[in-house]
Amino acid sequence: MLRWLLLLAIFATPVAGALAQFGQNAPRHQGKPYVILISFDGFRPEYLQRLNLPNFERVWRNGVRSTGMIPVFPSKTFPNHYSIVTGLYAENHGVVSNHFWDPQRAARYSMSDTTTVVDGSWYRGEPIWVTAEKQGMVAASYFWVASEAAIAGVTPTFTKTYDWRVQNFARVDSVLSWLALPAGRRPHMITMYFSDTDGAAHEHGPLSPQLDSAAARVDSALGRLLDGVDRLPIRDRVYFVLVSDHGMSETGPRWYAGLDTIIDMRGVRMPDAGTNANLHVEGGRPQAIVLRDSINRRMKHGRAYLREEVPAHLHYRRDPRAGDIVVIMEDHYQVGTTPRPPREGSSNHGWDPRASPMMAALFVARGPNIPAGREIGAFENIDVYPWLTELLGLKPARGIDGKRGRLARLIRDAR
Repeated sequence: MLRWLLLLAIFATPVAGALAQFGQNAPRHQGKPYVILISFDGFRPEYLQRLNLPNFERVWRNGVRSTGMIPVFPSKTFPNHYSIVTGLYAENHGVVSNHFWDPQRAARYSMSDTTTVVDGSWYRGEPIWVTAEKQGMVAASYFWVASEAAIAGVTPTFTKTYDWRVQNFARVDSVLSWLALPAGRRPHMITMYFSDTDGAAHEHGPLSPQLDSAAARVDSALGRLLDGVDRLPIRDRVYFVLVSDHGMSETGPRWYAGLDTIIDMRGVRMPDAGTNANLHVEGGRPQAIVLRDSINRRMKHGRAYLREEVPAHLHYRRDPRAGDIVVIMEDHYQVGTTPRPPREGSSNHGWDPRASPMMAALFVARGPNIPAGREIGAFENIDVYPWLTELLGLKPARGIDGKRGRLARLIRDAR
């Protein structure tokens, strides 16, 4: 197995844009631990109790798990993946939704538009792989939001262009090949991503047999990774950090409001909708006030705010990309236009994570100096980035929202 991984690694060529010197770790980093940060999109923490997932259990029985990591608002995929690796709220890192309009650029960002996804000028903040590379540590990413973009001119030494068709085992085997490289080239910070549970829950709901099958698939991939690392000489120096970006909550057509039946949509740009909506309004503040009041008079299960009125705990006021008006729906309810209601039996995410318990995200960690069989309470996902810098002995970026030492103390004091 090890010989095969070494052969595979021969073809793992560093990409341009990385700052670790010619894809090499600085000598001061070569004795440091390794961190594998793995996202299981849409994975609710309660799956660990409800489903038979022996490989997830291998990690949390020998490490710590949280009762529920708290996503940033909106609890959607792109904002939260980027918050986890930057330690910033969405209003500060700029990825305010999966799709959004930037009035300054007069352009739209979309998670489904490759030209925007790979354009580093859309992203603020410093992802963990940029922090590592700038300080002479090799980083790698087998899929993560923004990992394909040169942010401040930097990409991971090893990175992959997102392709949902790549099989889970192939992703695992590539990561194992990176970890089998010589110490000078071996990445110390690695991100991975699996979408199975998110896709199954969106289509069939979080209590469906399809979700159970999807969870079993990613559990199998995790087992392959754990077994592969166990065969490597560095096995006692590896941290596994399992996270998700958000949870899931059931929805359906009976929980849907057509915004075009409530207000006149002429002069209104709505780049994203669903569990919340971002509205950019022609006519400035006076017209935005008129539309806000019209929505609030007629909508029963949601509320419209001028951006500066959005509840402070959501940290969603500062960035004009969030719109002139932000519509926030109650749990289960969605907003959009009348031809596009959700299917019966489907589920979604994006709601206020403090108002919707089902938005809670996964956090499980195992590795050197992490106590076994412990549980910690809820914490915000912005604290993951500074904790990762502590594990790797790196200096975190300035101005982050997460607090250095906060997650480490939770883990140290865990029950």
